[in-house]
This record gives sequence, C-alpha cells and structure tokens, in this order.
Amino acid sequence: MRPFALLCSLLVPGVLGAQSILRVDTLLAANQLAPAVALADQALAATPRDYEVLWRVSRVRLLQGDAQPEKSKAQDRLYREALALAERAIKANSAAPDGYLRRAAANGKVALFAGVLDAADYVIQTKEDTEKVIAMRGVPPLALASAHYILGRAHLKLSETPRPLRMPLGLGFGNAADALTHLRRATELRAGFVMFQLEYARALVANERVADARTVLQQLPSLAEQEPGDEVRKREGAELLRTLR
Repeated sequence: MRPFALLCSLLVPGVLGAQSILRVDTLLAANQLAPAVALADQALAATPRDYEVLWRVSRVRLLQGDAQPEKSKAQDRLYREALALAERAIKANSAAPDGYLRRAAANGKVALFAGVLDAADYVIQTKEDTEKVIAMRGVPPLALASAHYILGRAHLKLSETPRPLRMPLGLGFGNAADALTHLRRATELRAGFVMFQLEYARALVANERVADARTVLQQLPSLAEQEPGDEVRKREGAELLRTLR
C-alpha cells in the first residue's frame, strides 16, 4: 500500500475495520485468542455495521465464552452477545451464509448452557439456519462444512434424550443417523480438522460403529491444531478412545 493510501486507511474507520478484521482469522488459527479479541474489539468500534466485522466478532465472543468457567455468568453473557452480533450480521447482509452460521453456533451454545429441553426455540433456530446455509448456492466449502457440523452436533446432542420427551417441544427430529451423515460430510469438506473429527467419532460411537470411531480417534493426536480448544479436544478424544472396547 502506498504511504498516502495507508494514511487514508488509518483516517477512515470503515477502511481500518474492514482491513484489520481479516487478521482475526489468522490469529485464531494460531490459537492467539487474546490478540484476536483486541483486534476484533477495535474493528467493531471502528465499523459497528460492517458485515464482515460483525460475524467475525460473533465468532470471537463464542470462543471467549468457551474459555470461561462452565455455566458461569460470564460464559452466558458472552454467548448471548455472540448471538446478538450474529443477528446484526444477518441484518447487514441477509444473502450471505456467515451470519446464519454464527447465529446457529451461538444458538447452539445458548441452548447447551440452558439445557436443550429448556431452550427448544434456540435449537430449532439452529436447525433452520444451518439448513438454510446448506441449501444456498455457492457457499464456500469451509462454511458449508461448518453448517453440516453444527447441524450434525445438534442431532447428536438431541439423540441423547429419549424422543418421546423431545417431541412435545418440537425437537423430535434429532437422531444419531442424521448426526452421522452431517458430521461425516463436515469431515469430508474440511479434512483433518480436530473439532469435526472428534464429533464425527462420537457420532460413530452413537451409531454402534466402535471400530470406525477408534480409527478416527487414533488419528487425532497427529492433526494440526487450527482452533482454540483443539488441545482440550485431543485430550477428550484420548479419553473417549480409552473407554472404547
């Protein structure tokens, strides 16, 4: 960038926010959550209505929530802030997939925090948003993978509760077979991603395919860590592997 153009970018908040927010993806992939938070906050302050900023900051807030003590007030607050930011992203650009993905992810976290059966509306919205993204044309493979992952995880979580208890709440759709289908597709679209591989292994176990689950879990330690929390996921995978017979 030429010096004059750089100076202009620093003086124009919209340009600053739009350029800086792209670095958040790189920081998160390097497990640098704290600097990603700082950069996301700066971009949001500079361009509070920018679509690319809004959905990325929503993602950052979810990751901040994941880092809080389980079931804490701070975790609930961050998850709900992530949801509000995703809603704003959809208003900023209702034709693009990322706002719906972030809303689905945030709704899923809010539902898990509250208890799935006590947050049926959030789960249903998660299903609708992910199915909307899957039905869109031209969705980038990584975004499509995330949609299948979130939907598959919702099915898997619901399958843990007997269907008769879920049906009156509109949650009768959840089942282990659909969970496996979506989570397998997520791993196909984004191979070698720890988060997706771990949940795929859990779906294999839920579908009584223990040998296949064991194979997937044995691969986890060698996979690159590309998302905050991957180290913990690898430990969870190792623990699950130890329980399989």
